[in-house]
Amino acid sequence: MSKIPFSVRATDVVHRLTVLGLLGFSLAVSGSVGYNVYMNSDYAQMNKNKLKFDKEEVDKIDIAQE
Repeated sequence: MSKIPFSVRATDVVHRLTVLGLLGFSLAVSGSVGYNVYMNSDYAQMNKNKLKFDKEEVDKIDIAQE
């Protein structure tokens, strides 16, 4: 039974840490993007009472300001 050289073990550890770091980072970014999309959507509870603008009223105001 041969022993694995230290350089191979070190490379394996670096590779595993890199893969875990990339996976963790991508999961964190995906989670934060998903959270922000949800919080800015109409499904979030806090957005039930958000202001809604009528497009016709906004157009009237824009025309009046010109």
